[in-house]
Amino acid sequence: MSAKGVEIGSSGQRLVSRVEESSLAFHIPPSHEELYDQVVSRFRMLLRRRVITGINDSRLNLWLKNFISPEEQYLAARVLENLSYRSQAMVTSSIQHVNECVLPCELRRRKVGEFSDVDAFVESLQAGDASHPVRFVAVEGGHEKTPGKSGALIIRQFQRDGVAKALTCKPENLRGLPDTVKCLVFVDDMLGTGKQFSGFAAHYALDTYKDSHTLIYCPLIAHQKGLDKLADKLPWLALLPVEVFGAAHQFYRGMAQDETLWAIDGTNRIDDLRGFVKALCDRRSIPATTQHSLHLLLGFEHATPNNSLPLLYAESQHWNYLLKRQT
Repeated sequence: MSAKGVEIGSSGQRLVSRVEESSLAFHIPPSHEELYDQVVSRFRMLLRRRVITGINDSRLNLWLKNFISPEEQYLAARVLENLSYRSQAMVTSSIQHVNECVLPCELRRRKVGEFSDVDAFVESLQAGDASHPVRFVAVEGGHEKTPGKSGALIIRQFQRDGVAKALTCKPENLRGLPDTVKCLVFVDDMLGTGKQFSGFAAHYALDTYKDSHTLIYCPLIAHQKGLDKLADKLPWLALLPVEVFGAAHQFYRGMAQDETLWAIDGTNRIDDLRGFVKALCDRRSIPATTQHSLHLLLGFEHATPNNSLPLLYAESQHWNYLLKRQT
């Protein structure tokens, strides 16, 4: 498996289909009976090699116990095969990309600040002089008075990875910034539907800064739906995500030739898959989806966005989580 996808299964167990391929029910396609074991083996290898960090064998084993029947185990394998997981090292790399590539290029284009080169800009972030023209602001829940967990975590990670604390600002303190500040950089781990940032922008009246400041939004990952929404609603906001997700990252995606067929295996129908997942979740007292779900399988080591399927992070008396929620 790549660092992008994870495959899971318990060693020593085999998948045996209990329905014929022609059945309309969700089933294991022929030639995929060994997928569960293959997935688990690769995932455990990535844990041993610390390619994937933040998950241990105990947590993995507890999550695997959620899936009992062969069809459920096949579902688990497909979930982890398509998991996009960003470890702490990957998040650090994304933040470095923002500081060393994204921001220097955009600030040079907009003629904000006078930095001789990229190294000088990076050094200025570390020095944190109060006269610096840039401030980093965590994106929080639109109507909350204090930064949400995700925003606070991301700001701390920017501080660990080269941004002096003096150059960070809570959104409620924007009015008190010195006149030397000309650029506000809003940071977040995930831009999903765009609803949260729209509420955030309205709550803190960000449009009142559009004529006096350069406003930049740098989520580590953004979904194209959210980007399109913000580009239409907030044209004064520069959208500069590190990674962009789209329909190809959604679990319930259809094939190009037949949108009713599940693109991941080309055999099961999406309606059957959805029904199977919902029945499983109902039995285990967890939601099958959420209000903000984009049906993604995305997790960060520090948290899991609510745009991902609850199969990854839900917790109940009858369900063990794999990834931490915290956002």
